[in-house]
Amino acid sequence: MVRTDALARLARSGDTESQFRLGYRLGFCRDETRRDWKAAYRWWSHAASAGHVRAQFYVATCFDFGRGVRKDVRRAMKWYRMAAEGGSPVAQYNLALGLRDGVGVKRDARAATRWLLVAALAGDADAQADLGYCLHEGRGTRKHLRNAAQWYRKAARQGLLRAQFNLGLCYLHGEGVSKSTRVAQRWLGLAARRGHPKARQLVAGLRGRK
Repeated sequence: MVRTDALARLARSGDTESQFRLGYRLGFCRDETRRDWKAAYRWWSHAASAGHVRAQFYVATCFDFGRGVRKDVRRAMKWYRMAAEGGSPVAQYNLALGLRDGVGVKRDARAATRWLLVAALAGDADAQADLGYCLHEGRGTRKHLRNAAQWYRKAARQGLLRAQFNLGLCYLHGEGVSKSTRVAQRWLGLAARRGHPKARQLVAGLRGRK
């Protein structure tokens, strides 16, 4: 691991990766009392302005949560968009949420769904689950239960709790998949064991039918 002083020298020389890494150390050091969000923001901002995609994402989070800079959701969304266009799945997901809810940008359900698809194809589990919900409910896209179930399954296999629950519901009601109480119990049971309250209720009810 490069020492912080050596990293700082590289950062001052204009190396964007070093600027990003130095910002990360300053913002996320283990000793919370030594964290310096203002300095982290400054270094990320240097790297982000030079096109460093991960730095662009972290600059967005600084504006989003008011870390090291005044909270400004509009500016946060501008940086999320830059990082999203640069290929960051988590930025693509956050941009989609902003577009879906009209936070920092004009609400646009169709654009939100398009960005969810981009992030989902890149493997982001949250995007996969939310895309599944959009397809299930017909929000920002045509309703398509089979595709909804497929995206729920991808996110569920990555361990996302809400996707496991929603996939269980699909099997329980035969939405987008062949109805199967046995498979529904498997997914709902997994969600229940992980603490999902509604899954617990459904699993208990299914057991009571026997």
